Amino acid sequence: MGEVSVQPPRDAVIWVEVLSRQHDVIARHRCATDPVTIGRAYDNDVVIDDAHVAAHHLRIVRTDEGELIAEDLGSRNGLFLDREREPRQRIVIDGESALRIGATLLRVRTATQAVPAEQAVVRSVPYWPAAVACILGVFALAALDLWLSETGEPKAIRYFTPLLILTVALCIWITGWSVLTRVFTGHARFGLHFLIVAAGLLAFSVYDQAAEIGAFAFSWTALATTSFIAAWLLFGAICYAHLRALGRSRRPLKLAIVIVLAAAGIAMQTLKQSEYRSNYGQPVALRRLEPPALRMVAPQREAAFFTDSAALRLQLDKARTEEPVSGDGSEIGAGSD
Repeated sequence: MGEVSVQPPRDAVIWVEVLSRQHDVIARHRCATDPVTIGRAYDNDVVIDDAHVAAHHLRIVRTDEGELIAEDLGSRNGLFLDREREPRQRIVIDGESALRIGATLLRVRTATQAVPAEQAVVRSVPYWPAAVACILGVFALAALDLWLSETGEPKAIRYFTPLLILTVALCIWITGWSVLTRVFTGHARFGLHFLIVAAGLLAFSVYDQAAEIGAFAFSWTALATTSFIAAWLLFGAICYAHLRALGRSRRPLKLAIVIVLAAAGIAMQTLKQSEYRSNYGQPVALRRLEPPALRMVAPQREAAFFTDSAALRLQLDKARTEEPVSGDGSEIGAGSD
């Protein structure tokens, strides 16, 4: 007669899971022995390929009450409960918290561990068509901006060069984020990153054109001179969306990083504009003149124009007749004998 294999009781079986940094399961090991040893040596029940793990690093034992206990076997790098900094000699296993040995995260569960309900299959949204449509819109608006600012004979190189530079910059940006996503999540998600940056650029291009036309049509120059604020806010939103694609953990930290980045950019450019005004006066508000049909404000009458010019001339003549003052408010040469 053949030998009859005896299966261990269901309650005696435990599963040792190796986790990624995001606590996703990389591998599962079924163990029916008591105790269960974990380490780098090949005589362990679970062999961990980690240079920072001892040959015999960890032991899982079951108490008389049925609890599972993780015990450090005198390793150099110790046993930790997930992200804690202080090592522990013994840890009571609850089936949810992760154990850290060396650079490896583990989770120990019994065969009776409850699992969440199954999730419905959601078909992934194709990102490429939307991303291509957005980037074509960006190219069209960029070409329109170049065409409206033409003052001479149109030349193809004037349109080709900026679009080529934009294409190369987009490829480098998207590839960088895709590589990071591949490292941290295992999936590059190139199409998603392409859609994020394309949608952000399209939003800014539309706003920039609307601000330029609105500033010309209604004489609201603030729309054009403060467009950098919208640019930095959109840049922060794009970076946050890229960070979300890397993983949904630590959202407050990611949001804080992009807020600080956007605030620093806005403050830096505001100071730069203030310095420019103090050195050179009011900067040019509009980059180009729009078609006259877009002008919505009634033109200034000749009498009002010459009245304003005369008042400005009086101010300049008065300024020329006054003595210049030094930086401390005293007249130059005052107090000298």
